[in-house]
This record gives sequence, C-alpha cells and structure tokens, in this order.
Amino acid sequence: MAFIDVDEFVFSPAWAASHQPNHSMLASLVEPIGRKVGQIMIYCNEFGPSGHRTQPKNGVTQGYTCRRRSKERHKSIVQLGAVDPSLVNSVHHFKIKDGFETKRLPSVQINHYKYQVWEEFRTKFRRRVSTYVVDWKDKLNLNSKDRAPGLGVEPVEPDGWAYKFCEENDTLLRDVTRQWFGTEESDRRFKMKWERT
Repeated sequence: MAFIDVDEFVFSPAWAASHQPNHSMLASLVEPIGRKVGQIMIYCNEFGPSGHRTQPKNGVTQGYTCRRRSKERHKSIVQLGAVDPSLVNSVHHFKIKDGFETKRLPSVQINHYKYQVWEEFRTKFRRRVSTYVVDWKDKLNLNSKDRAPGLGVEPVEPDGWAYKFCEENDTLLRDVTRQWFGTEESDRRFKMKWERT
C-alpha cells in the first residue's frame, strides 16, 4: 500500500521511454526487491506555483514545472503484513516488524505539487495540514518543514508567491503525460484527455 497525498504522483523517469502507461509499471519496480523488504522509501520533489496566478486549466502535471532542488520528504510503500502491530508511524514512515527491512527506491520519485497558486494553497489554512502542524494559524512548530518556508501564521499571500520554490525546471512528468494523454493542437498547445471542451 502506498501512502501518498492527492496532489502527489508516483513516477519513474524510466517510464519516459514507454509510449503509453500500463498496470505493470509500478509493480515491475517493486517486485524485484524481495519479500524481506517491508517498506520502500520514495523521495519527493516539491513543486511550486511556477509563475501561475490561476490554476492551470490542463492540470497540475502540465502547469507546475518548477520545483525546489532539495528533497525534504519521502513517502512509503509498505507490505501491510510487515507493519508493526503498534501502528507507530510518522505519517510518511512506519515502524515495521523484526525480520523486515526498509529500502530506498532510487529509480522512482514522487512529484508533490505542494505549493500551488495562492488561491488553491490558501485553502490549506482552513483544514488540518499535517501531523506536526495541525493548523498553520497556531504559533506551534514554527520551524517545522511541514510549514511553507517564510509564510508565517497568517493566510496572506506573500510577495512574489507565484515565483517561490522555483529552483529547478523539471518537465519530465509533464512531457511523459503529454505523450500518453495529450493531443497537440495547431497552436502547439497540448490538450489533455481530462480537459473539458
């Protein structure tokens, strides 16, 4: 079972060579690891607003192409039978039973579209954010990496938000999903299958 958010996409750069997705892609990466591995760690790339002020009409994988350079987080895929009965976890990482091990899967990444346009990102102030920062308006855990750097405790758009968290251009998942789900229009724009006409 993978523990990821709705704004996160599991992706392997090796899939860029495939002309279409298939059900065996993730399984083919996980199966060779072996039965003794109870937990697989996958590191996250955190994407920013990428210069947008409104939500990209063709989706997050198409619109958000600029990300932070460092990988601050990882997510896990676990064998449910390997999880310790205590269920002790830190959301992204589980305590596993003796006899099992945790391995990093370097051939896979998660693209986390964490810092979207301000109107979308601001909604996170109205709901639970994470384990360590329950409400961003509370002046608790101010240095937690679960907080947006430099944002503070008020839902007020910081200057230059549209260009924050942009340290590296990364269009690999955008390009692959265009190949799989897009049609190139006459104006060199791609229309994705999920876009309304």
